[in-house]
Amino acid sequence: MNKITHQLTETEHLERIQKIEIITRRRRTMKRKMHRSLNQTLTKFALYSIVTTGFLGVAAMGCWGLEIIAANSNSTSISQYQWQARKNVCLGGMLVGLSGFLGSALLGACVGFDEN
Repeated sequence: MNKITHQLTETEHLERIQKIEIITRRRRTMKRKMHRSLNQTLTKFALYSIVTTGFLGVAAMGCWGLEIIAANSNSTSISQYQWQARKNVCLGGMLVGLSGFLGSALLGACVGFDEN
């Protein structure tokens, strides 16, 4: 009778261990999926922010050139102040884009997802 009770207890214990292993595997799979999606999102955000920074840099240089042209010309239709304001907006956008890129890179490094 003691052996039968021991076998039943051992079987129940093995079933519990198997259930715990299944739950642990599910949690690991969910964590991997979450890390993978977070990594993909951060990569896309970093790419978009660095491309935006580049385009705004080109726009700021163009506005700077047109500001110089407006300062040297006698035309009243194009004012120097408008180009200066637009240049400052582009430079501010560049700063926001660059900080977004650095922030997403830092967050990606903190997550530290390794696909191996």
